[in-house]
Amino acid sequence: MKLSSIKHKAGFSLSEVMLGLSISSVVVAAAVTSSIALQKSFNAVDNYFSTHMQQIRIIDYLNRDVKRGLAVTTSVDLQSVTVSIPKYLIEQGDPEAIANPALIGTPRTPTIAYTASGMQVNYTSAPSTVVYSVSGLSILRIENGVVTTIASSTDQLLPKYTDVDMTNTEYMTSNVTFMPIFSLSGSDAARSGTMVCATSYLRNKRRG
Repeated sequence: MKLSSIKHKAGFSLSEVMLGLSISSVVVAAAVTSSIALQKSFNAVDNYFSTHMQQIRIIDYLNRDVKRGLAVTTSVDLQSVTVSIPKYLIEQGDPEAIANPALIGTPRTPTIAYTASGMQVNYTSAPSTVVYSVSGLSILRIENGVVTTIASSTDQLLPKYTDVDMTNTEYMTSNVTFMPIFSLSGSDAARSGTMVCATSYLRNKRRG
């Protein structure tokens, strides 16, 4: 006796295959688009915070120099700051160093004089000149001809030097901003949202 076997063959129809491919294409396209958007967002946030850290470094450098400065001046376009800083240390070539080379790098002893406006401290040696300026997207610090790039992705320096007789010292306020890369409009509002401000008092300009 021979038993007959019945074989069932099953498969997807052409319409089912096309429908599956369509759904798969939509899912893959959505995944790729989301991945690209997330990558752009990550890059924008990373750029924002790295540039913000450079802003803080600029403010730290500027505040340090202004606090120990004798005088501060700003350009008309508010894109550069010039600070006159006493030479606190004896450097090579100074009269003290020529007389005794072992004094190079040691603190200079100032002279103190009493005047009508109060005590005046004099470090005898000619002060150093430090200039902060905007060059493209960078902010440079130049001290006696030596150039140092403080930041490479900020693009605005707005120092304002103020001399108010009613206060017991002079001070300078400064702002540093940049344009976020995720801002397509390039509006002033987008720039002002990144502003970092600081007020620095000139300790060497105390009045009596």
